[in-house]
Amino acid sequence: MAQVLLLTRALTPSSSVLPGLELLSHQIKVMSPEPTALITAPSADLILVDGRTDLPAVRSLCKLMETTGNTSPVILITTEGGLAAVNHEWGLTDVLLDTSSP
Repeated sequence: MAQVLLLTRALTPSSSVLPGLELLSHQIKVMSPEPTALITAPSADLILVDGRTDLPAVRSLCKLMETTGNTSPVILITTEGGLAAVNHEWGLTDVLLDTSSP
């Protein structure tokens, strides 16, 4: 069973960030996307970053994770409109739309 870390400011369940996420049998740990939270973050097989809002802050966080030696894949969850801002400099492994189905 994989360990998934979801970085989000959402106050609602993780399924509101990405539909079907709670259907997975993986263990999902939800944390605030703050640089200081990364210090205490548990090890994860996959990091999901909620980029549906505040893309500049998310970009900085993703770049920080890349420069600090993160070895886990980082997947950005964003809206269709957010795709225009994302590029290879963010240090992402992949991107998912927030409307992706299970």
